[in-house]
Amino acid sequence: MTIKKTILALSVTAMTLGSGSALAKVSAEEAAKLGNDLTPVGAERAGNADGSIPEWTGGMTAVPVGHEAGGFRIDPFADEKPLFTITASNYQDYSDRLTDGQKMMFTKNPDTFKMNIYQTHRTAAAPQWVYDNTAKNALTGELTPGGNGIMKSHGGYPFPVPQNGLEVIWNHHVRWRGEGIHRIYSSVLTYPNGERIVGGGEGWETYRTHQKDNYDPDYNGTVLEYLNIFTAPVRRKGETLLVKDPINQSETPRQAWQYIPGQRRVRRAPTVAFDTPDAGTSGTTTYDDAYMYNGSPERYDFKLTGKKEIYVPYNSNGLLNKLAKTKDGDYSLLTPNHIDPKAERWELHRVWVVEATLKEGKRHVYGKRTFYVDEDTWMVVLADAYDGRGELWRTHMTHLLNAYDVPAQSMRAPTYHDFQTGVYYVSDIDVEPFKVYEGEPESYFTPAQVRKISRR
Repeated sequence: MTIKKTILALSVTAMTLGSGSALAKVSAEEAAKLGNDLTPVGAERAGNADGSIPEWTGGMTAVPVGHEAGGFRIDPFADEKPLFTITASNYQDYSDRLTDGQKMMFTKNPDTFKMNIYQTHRTAAAPQWVYDNTAKNALTGELTPGGNGIMKSHGGYPFPVPQNGLEVIWNHHVRWRGEGIHRIYSSVLTYPNGERIVGGGEGWETYRTHQKDNYDPDYNGTVLEYLNIFTAPVRRKGETLLVKDPINQSETPRQAWQYIPGQRRVRRAPTVAFDTPDAGTSGTTTYDDAYMYNGSPERYDFKLTGKKEIYVPYNSNGLLNKLAKTKDGDYSLLTPNHIDPKAERWELHRVWVVEATLKEGKRHVYGKRTFYVDEDTWMVVLADAYDGRGELWRTHMTHLLNAYDVPAQSMRAPTYHDFQTGVYYVSDIDVEPFKVYEGEPESYFTPAQVRKISRR
């Protein structure tokens, strides 16, 4: 089969931007497509030619029968069966709808890795105020000089009609996921021989770029405020991390603090960024692998190559609820080399494809990265990472939780595969119901609060 690499309804060609140089603004005519030919956040409203991707009709905003408020969000599609299955013996027939990382998963695990393909449901939705603010941002949103921040936008997506790859990446950074979240989670590192290292913790996040009834186009605060305390493994129990990402990282770089019990004091942590190996993953990921990609984009040039139809993990409530059993020591779904394919749900969705190439003179362990960004949520749902020689090193995939009660889509159980070692890491496995709420005040995200929760 062949899939056309097009961007329907948009006159955007492949463009590279890493310097933040100015490009033509979105025209009023293009912005007027939002809510018409385009969804309120900039996706194509129409389905694809063969109907395998349906029209977006508003997403899922009704709570399905059986959902209990405050409990785990049930799978609204639990009764569906796979349409077909992709295996090592037939994956080349679907090559145009697979990433390099997915193809490598078949090559490395020919006897066990499979992809069960289900009917596509475009369930993504957001509150009306997010849509209203996005419409305003479409005509005013700008990258800061250098591209390490955004301005003149707030309360929605800054670039619903993106003109370059960097704008797509910033949409991912400020994606709608609620005003704030609280989570109690586990994380599991699985080796090829089946051995595991189990971690976990409790975390709070607040997104001040998305605060209801607080639209401020001159906002110059934070994109993310993050506080996490580790409860496992034993060697990390009580360790605490605080991160604050400004909206303009050209003016103010990331601020981070750590409390390590053995040192008994809160310290600044300037290395919690970029390609510093994450100690919690035994070096399987870098700090900027979290959320599939985070932090300042200053080390890469970003090229928007267009859109593709790709099989991605979507509407993964069923898998996520089963993974919650890790709280009781049930790791049966975390089989050697990959999550048990019988539990995963893959759907065909359109994604923006952004290629990130390391800038001349900059340093990072990844020489190139390819990000696949879901058109309906602006989330990086798949990512491939290449080493300095151009060899595929790692592939990352996340699972979208359909939080229909908010409504929002949340990135849960992101999974990171290292092809050199055969190790894979699954983080943010919710062992208690994932809470989306208004978030915490700014006073909560301070070194003083780090000291307080570390000693409780």
